Amino acid sequence: MAAPSFQRGFSMMELMVSVAILAIVLAIGIPSFSTWISNTQVRSTAESLVAAIQLTRGEAVRQNSLAQLKLTGNAGGSASWSVIAASSSVSGSFDTNQGATLIQTAGATETGVNARLGVSAATQPTSNCCTTSVVAGSGMGSNPGVVFDAFGKIVADSSVTTVTRIDVTKVGDTEANNEEKNRRMVILIAPSGAVKMCRASLSASNSQGCP
Repeated sequence: MAAPSFQRGFSMMELMVSVAILAIVLAIGIPSFSTWISNTQVRSTAESLVAAIQLTRGEAVRQNSLAQLKLTGNAGGSASWSVIAASSSVSGSFDTNQGATLIQTAGATETGVNARLGVSAATQPTSNCCTTSVVAGSGMGSNPGVVFDAFGKIVADSSVTTVTRIDVTKVGDTEANNEEKNRRMVILIAPSGAVKMCRASLSASNSQGCP
């Protein structure tokens, strides 16, 4: 006759210890994961916007005409934009109902719902340009954007207020702590058409830092 087998489960004490350990691991890991997600959204939005600016410049050169990138977000700084090739070389020729060509649009679903933009049209200093942040939503109500000519240079155009700097942050960031300061990305747009993305928290000597 076979000996009876016994299956032993977990005791209440063992279950309680396991739950406590799991709770500690989650308490440590979830904030870090949340920070990583936020940082990733901000950076991916900045990278997508740089790519869109470069696309606009390339279209202007390729078509030997004007091309426009226009930030279309709301007053809160939501990250969205459009890229349009002009119907002619005349200023303001970006009406798609009048022959202009829509090249690209991007909204929150593509860029990240938590990313926010703030823009400046001021001439940027050659050093210490980005110590102070451009507040999310700043300048977004003035038709901000850039227009490139056939040589790939920035030109003034009646369709947009030409921006020289775009700060990308996360909704709710006030730079009250190092996490928020480290998250901010800055896009600088030179009159020549050159675009630089940099991290404001890094020194100018760092290749990823702002001048």
